[in-house]
Amino acid sequence: MGRKIRAAKASLVAAFVASGGAAAASAVPGKSAQPTRHTFTVTSPVSWGDPLIRFVKLDGFPSYLKQDGFAQLANYYKASLLSDAAALYDKYRPQVDDLLSLYQKANAGPLAGILIGLETYWKQDGNIKPLLDYLKTPGAMDAYFKFWSVLDAFQKVSPAGGGAFEFFVKETGIAGNPLQSRDISGQLG
Repeated sequence: MGRKIRAAKASLVAAFVASGGAAAASAVPGKSAQPTRHTFTVTSPVSWGDPLIRFVKLDGFPSYLKQDGFAQLANYYKASLLSDAAALYDKYRPQVDDLLSLYQKANAGPLAGILIGLETYWKQDGNIKPLLDYLKTPGAMDAYFKFWSVLDAFQKVSPAGGGAFEFFVKETGIAGNPLQSRDISGQLG
């Protein structure tokens, strides 16, 4: 009998909240249907499951791209990752949105080839051929620029000697953009 009473009480509470919410909504005087746009300068909180955090942690990418112990490393850098991601959303939102449009946790999307090429370069004494071969595929160069625009932004918002960019370098071994100082125009044709 106790379950029936609890179910009845829950049903009454749900009905009361539903009707009270409808009554309260209809009692608001003459508001326009257009939502008001607000611009916030306060750093918005970022959760551990945020897509940008998942990307930086390389969720969905093959584990061979990550250093051993990457989960413990992520926990160590957790506070820095969250604050740097919030700063990125506040200062570099268009670049973040462009990168996140490419990030697909299920199959890593077009960023997997970029990461594999960069990993090969940094772990095999400057072998840039796999990266250049991948960048010849349609859309890959655009994805590469979007990828590095966010990593450059991470470098700007991360404190010296710490932060999300340092975490990414330690996690992947990718220490920088090898194409930044190279003329590759003849190698991509």
